[in-house]
Amino acid sequence: MNIKIVSERYNPLAHRKEIRFIVDHEGATPTFKDVKLKLAAMLNVNKELLIVESIYQETGLQRVRCYAKVYDNEEFLKYFEREHIIRKNQLEEEQEQEG
Repeated sequence: MNIKIVSERYNPLAHRKEIRFIVDHEGATPTFKDVKLKLAAMLNVNKELLIVESIYQETGLQRVRCYAKVYDNEEFLKYFEREHIIRKNQLEEEQEQEG
């Protein structure tokens, strides 16, 4: 899986960095978990503050277009993000702790 950042900007009102990027992959479309962990490692950010909002498969290509946000702290993340997006981005360990 290879990630190429297309655009990156800081949104001072929402206290977050907004990132649009392309992921070239082999085989099946990568999961939110796979993309989140790879992007967090690439950007060297806390994975709990990283939200991958969307993954769109490009027709006929082994490529997806993605949109992610990195928040300054957890308070802003919980204020701005919808609950289902937060749940979708939780890793298995976090889901087991809540369950």
